[in-house]
Amino acid sequence: MSNPTPTHLEPDRFAYSALLDAMPDAVVMVDHDGHIVEFNARAQGMFGYTREEVLGESVEVLIPERFRDGHAGQRDRYAKAPFVRPMGAGVELFALRKTGIQFPVEINLAPFQSPRGPLVVTVIRDVSDRKSHSG
Repeated sequence: MSNPTPTHLEPDRFAYSALLDAMPDAVVMVDHDGHIVEFNARAQGMFGYTREEVLGESVEVLIPERFRDGHAGQRDRYAKAPFVRPMGAGVELFALRKTGIQFPVEINLAPFQSPRGPLVVTVIRDVSDRKSHSG
């Protein structure tokens, strides 16, 4: 029996998921169409969705309705020139829990080339505690 040499190496799925779940922040990976392809354990706790509930859904499900219309255009602009950067520099950002509660967040973006094509790694930090103690 011969093993054909793969043209690319798929990461071990269990190790890959375990690595994402070990991250100290919520990690949401999104494809070029804005669909969620990864959703780690911290993201599940932060947003209240199970991984299965959001995989394949539009990332806009995690964004308050008042910001959704402009978000697709922002995603398209980022896709044309992706680089590691904070999202919304100088702007307060908010996310939306499954319960409908909005909360302030910091978001960092990074491009990632996967075997499936280009993805955006979104690292999200809930800053509610910081906001309630400032000012």
